[in-house]
Amino acid sequence: MRTFLLIALGFSVMTLVSFFVLSYTETHSHGIRTDKQRFEVLQGENVIDLSARLESSGLIFSRIPFLWYIVRIGKTHALVAGIYNLDGTLTIAEITHIIITGEVVSRDIKITFPEGWSSKKMASRLTANNLPGEGFLMLVQKPKPEWKQKYDFFAGMPESITLEGFLFPDTYLFDENASAEMIIEKMLANFGKKFDTTLRVQMIEQKRSLYEIVTLASIVENEVKSSEDRRKVADLFLRRIASGQALQSDATVQYILGVDKIQHSFEETRTPSLYNTYINTGLPPGPIGNPGLISLQAVLAPEKNPYMYFLSDPKTGETIFSVTFEEHVKNKNLHGL
Repeated sequence: MRTFLLIALGFSVMTLVSFFVLSYTETHSHGIRTDKQRFEVLQGENVIDLSARLESSGLIFSRIPFLWYIVRIGKTHALVAGIYNLDGTLTIAEITHIIITGEVVSRDIKITFPEGWSSKKMASRLTANNLPGEGFLMLVQKPKPEWKQKYDFFAGMPESITLEGFLFPDTYLFDENASAEMIIEKMLANFGKKFDTTLRVQMIEQKRSLYEIVTLASIVENEVKSSEDRRKVADLFLRRIASGQALQSDATVQYILGVDKIQHSFEETRTPSLYNTYINTGLPPGPIGNPGLISLQAVLAPEKNPYMYFLSDPKTGETIFSVTFEEHVKNKNLHGL
């Protein structure tokens, strides 16, 4: 009888010690690898197989405390399949919490398109992020016919238009397997949302077309940076158009040549193209980039001013306005242009 009691007592002590050891381990032990790694919990995977893979990956030092913990909290069937960012500095309790609450790594790719960028630049950024940039550019140049029915802002526009100007510049999250069609539709939908009722009412009241507004906004976007300057330049350009004077926008020459330059040579400003606003009056055939909201607003609400000329200081980026051509020439000399 005494022997039995000693055995029972020994067993109880061992059980108690094991309980405390396992309880301590679940909140204090760590794996042998400290670097972050992507770990996938497979669909339908059981906790025994999962614990073995966690151990072999160095994320936990032993599978036994992991199994003990997940059984104790009753979450053996609560695993959420997906890809996780894990490392060995996490405790068993922390890893389990991440896996059963589904804190998976997003498969989305975050891409920012700056205001004014052309579709070619956008396509290059997509390609650099392993997304279908080439297919994107092809669809921009030759849109799917149904898009012009799906997005009401295309109503009344020429059949020959491309999507340049309507790919709203913003920060997007694209699925890693997103098609060119999905990417474009997301950007067109964003344009429709940003060019809201207020802007559409202004456009109708001014009896202007959206294509004209977007085209001019794309030029303004690439000429000056501040909101105030954009409103002034929008007014200046509108007055030039009304008087039959050429816009003489370096941004359009830059678009033709595909090279970013502070100033273009006289020969470059003579480059034959319908988009060259040095040799053609009025607006070019279409947008030269994709303007942001501020430039669209500037074109619809330009700031009245007496200026007819402007330049950007190559050192500071400040916009220098002039009333007369003589004053403009003087300002060019003062700023080394």
